[in-house]
Amino acid sequence: MTKRIPQAVLRVLHDDAVPETESPSQHIRNAIQALMLAEDRVCVLTIPADPVLTSLLRSAQARCFKALFDLGKEGA
Repeated sequence: MTKRIPQAVLRVLHDDAVPETESPSQHIRNAIQALMLAEDRVCVLTIPADPVLTSLLRSAQARCFKALFDLGKEGA
């Protein structure tokens, strides 16, 4: 018996398909999530994981977290 692979819980949105109701904070959170998923895929698909690419992804995550933190300070 073959098991079916479940559909992905998350789906990647193309640049032109960003929901209009998404706030800047939500947009950054989604970008962070996409970067984390990309890092996981790099680790799975490149053995050993490419250290330069992993570092770039982590740097982008850190920048998004900082932007999200700064947006939170502006809104307070």
